[in-house]
Amino acid sequence: MGLAQKLAQAAVAGAAGPTGAAAFGRPPNSQLPSSSYAPTPGQHQQQAFGGVAPGGYGQQQRPPAQGYGQQPQQQPGQYGQQPQHGYGQQPPQAGYGQQQPQQGYGQPPQQGYGQHQQPGQYGQPPQQQQGYGQPPQAGMGGGNNNQLFQLLEGCVRDQRIGAFFSPASLQQIMQQGDLMGKLQHLAQTWRIPTEIAIDLVKIALFDIIILVDDSGSMSFEENGERIEDMKAILNKVSEACSLFDQDGISVRFLNANVQGDNIRNANDVQRLVSQIKFQGLTPLGTSLEQKILDPMVHGPARQGALRKPVLVIAITDGAPQGEDRNKIQQVILRSKRELQQTQYGPDAVSFQFVQVGSDLKARDFLGQLDRDPQVGSMIDCTSDYELEADEMQRAGVTNFDPNVYMVKLLLGSIDSSYDSHDEGRR
Repeated sequence: MGLAQKLAQAAVAGAAGPTGAAAFGRPPNSQLPSSSYAPTPGQHQQQAFGGVAPGGYGQQQRPPAQGYGQQPQQQPGQYGQQPQHGYGQQPPQAGYGQQQPQQGYGQPPQQGYGQHQQPGQYGQPPQQQQGYGQPPQAGMGGGNNNQLFQLLEGCVRDQRIGAFFSPASLQQIMQQGDLMGKLQHLAQTWRIPTEIAIDLVKIALFDIIILVDDSGSMSFEENGERIEDMKAILNKVSEACSLFDQDGISVRFLNANVQGDNIRNANDVQRLVSQIKFQGLTPLGTSLEQKILDPMVHGPARQGALRKPVLVIAITDGAPQGEDRNKIQQVILRSKRELQQTQYGPDAVSFQFVQVGSDLKARDFLGQLDRDPQVGSMIDCTSDYELEADEMQRAGVTNFDPNVYMVKLLLGSIDSSYDSHDEGRR
């Protein structure tokens, strides 16, 4: 049974059973494990499939966070790399979605990268420490708004995107209606703990562009289930993003020249996907560069017109075909170099690669991409829901709902506290 069917079952269960935290907020007996292919404990600092420990490839720890509105300071050739866990490796022992300790803007991190976070249980509320910039003004709401503001602050610092945001601009985000109310409603609709749902406020900081695999294998493999799973992901991503941005999300396809903009809900997704004939190969790197990065990221960045940092989510069912085998790595590296020369810095773009279907070549491709010594630390990879859920079940976690999987998919490349449960930030 694929992701789409499981999401439908979760929706039916939500209509009949208890809501939100009552259904999924109970902490399991064990810490949340990694996604797939988890090693034995004690391998926290190694990459996947027996890779060397972080730093073995000459990577350095990230520099101190920059202040609001300042251009990120990057060491030449590093592009913001940091140590990571391998694709599906056992993460540090912290609650799923638990926030790392925060410090003031412009101050160095409180612990070295690669060190363990404090233990916590699944669904535990994020830790709160006040950072630079002060909480929202008195008229903006009470403690709940302060909590959301601190989450936004922490994401700006964690992702080094201070060139885009000032304290005033974060307060403007907070003034976009009842954000806490919207997030609590989403928690009930998706039947996830509120403590996890509120982390989704961080996607308000990003423009989201999705690159969809429309190759022939999407339709003729697994009886078209991969297409349904892809649409389910688009539905959930557009629903979550529309809480914070009425412009919705943008969608591009590997082969078709169809462009989807202002996609806000399932009806928009259905109208868009109905125009696609699933055929052709999988030119993942070529299409990423030509259809998204050059026209929608690099061009505006060179002109000083990039409104927000960009989160690119690539959904694919197989390994790239029809291009050089190293094309995707070359494209990611070039993007980081391009952005390093702009006022925004290399972290102006984040990459999430998501597998639909159970193709072993796709699984191997994502594993190789994740442990790549040059780009592995710059991306996040998420295996398909079945693989993720199987690993959770083997580890004794029974409440890894498809909707929680969607939160992890959305936040994995823009929130180190989520990404540390898989393979490390970008």
